[in-house]
Order: sequence, then structure tokens, then C-alpha cells
Amino acid sequence: MDVRGTNRALVIGAQGVLGAFTVRALEAAGWVVRSGARRPETGQIEIDLGRADSIAVAMDEHELVVNTVPHPDLLAERYVLEHGGVLINVSDLPAAAARALRAVSGGARGTVVMSAGLAPGVTTIVAADLLSWHPTASELELVFTLSLAAHRGPASAEFIYRGLTVVSRHRTALVRLPRPFGLRRCLGFGESDAGWLGGIAEGRVVRQYVCIAEPATHERLLELNSAGAMTDLPSSTIELRKQRADRTGDDEPVAHWIAAIHAGRRLGARTVECMGGSRSAALSTVVFADALRAEPPPPGCFGPEEIWTLNDLNTKLRAVGIAVVSHPPIAGSVAR
Repeated sequence: MDVRGTNRALVIGAQGVLGAFTVRALEAAGWVVRSGARRPETGQIEIDLGRADSIAVAMDEHELVVNTVPHPDLLAERYVLEHGGVLINVSDLPAAAARALRAVSGGARGTVVMSAGLAPGVTTIVAADLLSWHPTASELELVFTLSLAAHRGPASAEFIYRGLTVVSRHRTALVRLPRPFGLRRCLGFGESDAGWLGGIAEGRVVRQYVCIAEPATHERLLELNSAGAMTDLPSSTIELRKQRADRTGDDEPVAHWIAAIHAGRRLGARTVECMGGSRSAALSTVVFADALRAEPPPPGCFGPEEIWTLNDLNTKLRAVGIAVVSHPPIAGSVAR
């Protein structure tokens, strides 16, 4: 299927926090949306990502598919690659998932774009742009801000908890983030996943960190980290946060940091700044979806940075409230 000019989309996981935001964002942008869920409510269709037959019945070759569910089997993505169509995956899946999908994408009839949300997604494109300006960088530093008061479903909560507890003691980095965060000692996060960057890192060291928006909670995590006890972190620390009944909210400040480093010195940095993590992830997806509609890529499995540059999307991202801010070279060595 060529999605050029289409305005129809199927959102998988529409009952989840990210899925619900994505449905509303696409509809607001003029898309006609079908909502898919494993246990559908009135007006939704059934789609169970663990059952190939359910996926086959739900798919429509004239729709763009947006998958917000981090299902490890990737059956929907595999279906599109084999049978045709276009799918955007915006869920929190490790880089290994995209690598596994690429391994079976030879001779593909359809197109799959993995990690096409805010982080990863916009942040990945920003990292690629930063490296184009600083090709001598030997290291990339990523900081993701996170509010524990923000809306999140079980998959998101599990992803955060796994990233915090993957090792007993994380590396830390002192980073001056924009307001309201300020100068913060950030905590290593999900070290086994290289920041979802895939091939653009090109052998560079990738270090990713998290900054909890609530200072008191962040300090408690740093104390636990200093004691080498992160694997003992109670899972209840990362709580599920259901959406309000009117499905509003999600307005916490977000400032994701990407820096290029060489010989222990930051050469330059970008921040991705917006309000509301899930809301902005959904808006990012709309920007990607509109770009696919305007100029669809060939069949295969891609990361967003392989299709678009920051220059391609920057104006549209800013129009939906997502600003990419450049920072000059930063004096002094990277503090650990």
C-alpha cells in the first residue's frame, strides 16, 4: 500500500495512556481513526497482538497502522512486512527488537518504522543531527526527564522500573538541564540498550541517564544508587497513573538532553523541550504520520533517522509544541 494522501489510521492499544493520546492527536490532525484493543469497548475493534489471526482480520491495507503496544513478538510488524502496508511503532521496545525485525525484512512488501515517538523518535533524529555537526564525537550522552506523577500504564511503568534496576549501581552525570530542572546529577538508566540509537552511534559509547522531575524522589534514588542497592528498589516506586475520567492532563515539563562528547568534553548539545510526555509522544507520531503520507519510504524496516532529518521535521515539531534547542560547547570536563 502507498499511504500517499491517505487520512485513515488504525491505532493499536487505544485503551492505553499513549494509545488514547495518539487517537485524539490523529483525529485532531484530520485523520479518520479506528481504535483497536485486546478487549474492545463500544466503537473499537478487537486486535490481540499475541494472535496472528486477530491481526490479519483487523488489518486494512488502506490504513496507516500505529502500534503503541510494546509486544515482544512483533506479529503486527511482521504481518505488514510480509503482506504490505505501512506501520509506525511508537512503543518502548529495546533496540534488540528492531534488530530482530530487520533480520527478517529482506524482500519486504510493507514498511515498518520503529521507535517513532518522542523518546525514542524525535530524540534519535536530534542525536543524528548532532553527530552530523560533531562527527569526531566518541560518546553520546542522553538524559531523559521523567515525572513520577505523569500518566502511565503498566508497560510504561515496567519499562521505567527495568531501566532503573538493571544494575545495582549506575554511573551518574552532572548536567545543566533547562528550567525547571536546572543543574542535576542524573542517574544511569537501561545501560544494556544503548539509548535505542541503533546504527547511528557507529561504534561510539552511548550513555543514557534519567532525571526524575520530583527532586526529593530523585535524591532518594541517588542515595540508593550510592549504596549499590538499585536492584532492591521496590516496584511500587513506579506507580501506574490512570488518565482522568475526562482524559485531560499530562502537562508536566519535559526536557530531554542529547550531548556529543569527545575526550571527556561536551562538544555541543541539544534539548528536546515540550509539555507532557505522553501527549508530546502522540503529537510526534502525528508529525511522522503526516510525513509518511507526504513522502512514503520504500518497503523495509527503518528507524526515523533513516528517513528524515531534523531539518525535514523541525518546523512541524515546533508547530505542535516540541522545541529542539541548541546549546553551545560547554566549558569543562564531563563530571561523573
